[in-house]
Amino acid sequence: MIWSLSWKNIWRNKKRSFIVICAVTLGVVAGIFTAGLMKGWVDQRVEAAIYTEVSHIKIRNQDYLLNEEIKYTIPDQEKVVTELKNNPDVVAFTSRIKLTAMAASSRGNTALMLVGIDRDDEKKVSNVFEKMVPNAGSFFETKMENPVVISDRTAEALRIKSYELSTEALDSLAQSAIPKSIVSKLEPVAGKKFLTEKLFKKGLSSVLSKSEINKYGGSIRTAATHYRLRSKIVFTFTGTDGEMCYQTLKVCGIYKTSNAMFDQMNAYVLKNDITPVAGFTSGEAHEIGIILKKEVNARHFRDEMKGKLPELNVMCWQDLAPDASMSSEYMNMYYYIIMGFILFALAFGIINTMLMAILERTKELGMLMAIGMNKKKVFRMIMLETIFLTMVGAIAGMILGYFVILITSHTGLDFSSVGEGFEAMGWSSMVYPEIELQFFIGVTILVILTGILSSIIPARKALSLKPIEAIRTE
Repeated sequence: MIWSLSWKNIWRNKKRSFIVICAVTLGVVAGIFTAGLMKGWVDQRVEAAIYTEVSHIKIRNQDYLLNEEIKYTIPDQEKVVTELKNNPDVVAFTSRIKLTAMAASSRGNTALMLVGIDRDDEKKVSNVFEKMVPNAGSFFETKMENPVVISDRTAEALRIKSYELSTEALDSLAQSAIPKSIVSKLEPVAGKKFLTEKLFKKGLSSVLSKSEINKYGGSIRTAATHYRLRSKIVFTFTGTDGEMCYQTLKVCGIYKTSNAMFDQMNAYVLKNDITPVAGFTSGEAHEIGIILKKEVNARHFRDEMKGKLPELNVMCWQDLAPDASMSSEYMNMYYYIIMGFILFALAFGIINTMLMAILERTKELGMLMAIGMNKKKVFRMIMLETIFLTMVGAIAGMILGYFVILITSHTGLDFSSVGEGFEAMGWSSMVYPEIELQFFIGVTILVILTGILSSIIPARKALSLKPIEAIRTE
């Protein structure tokens, strides 16, 4: 009887109940979407950390961590390779040579890490080859002598990247979603070459308004970007004998990841092209990157390898990318903190609504208590009314939130307008929200707790009524 009576009571004033239900629905949708957005960002960061930057496991010389000198290669590498080949938890691995170098072109210079790789093995461990800029070369898929793959950031520093609105670029813009009126405004700067992005933006600002640049600037910049492939870059580094070495390499491709710092610091060269120049013998390497099966715990594997290879340094991705690890481990807590704050704010509205309901039903509650309804049943009735009110809104919110996440997980959310800031921290500007179904269980529990806590003040107000006085209330 109490359950049935409580359900009917919340629909007595449909308008007031509907307003509270809508507030709870919107709050739950906002909480679920925010949680999904954060999870999408964190999962993308973790994936980038593992499959682009550091791998699941890295094995290096103990002394290499203290001082990244060229001489600290992995001793007895054959033993390590044999161990990894026979380990069923290992999917793939690759060895790399790393040289701290100065890169110089005819127009600029920058410091970076020149990474010597085996192309085929590297593709099994790292997805940098999937991050190649469209129409900007390939990941060593060339017959060019002494090729090098550099990042978009490095290309800009070396002035290998420029901006020019050619006739072809204007035609492609006209065929895209950009209005013809905008394309026609670009004609005064067409054919002009801008060596830096800053100069290009300055050129755009002379023909377009600020709002037009904010809306169409990204597409225009992409169409105008031009890379001088096959450009020569002279790399200067210290060889194994301590003498300065020089190697001229030609740009065969440009890559771009979501981590600007990683891009700025790494360029790739074939190991066979750099080994004889630096003075290495065949098979030497500074690090071995390992990819594990998805079900394997990286920390457990690290501890196992430390026992087998005590003379080497073994680190997992949680050690190498602590920012991604911390975000991943504490993300569930962040979800519930956000949802808790939203429900805490909504609780005040729920309490106010229930107090109004108690005030309107003073005479009715007095009669119920006069005919024998004890305080425990009155409290339970008020509590159930509050829980029903919040649960209706929460269920609607969870359904809507799920569909919002489902849609945006396919379309993605583009934050390219502030992409530079995100990429500077290693976060992608294109986010695909996602949510785990178990999160909805947690939301349901939080909603029920909110309903119970929100019912305490209204229930105490109802219990404080004196039946005789309440019956006399008009």
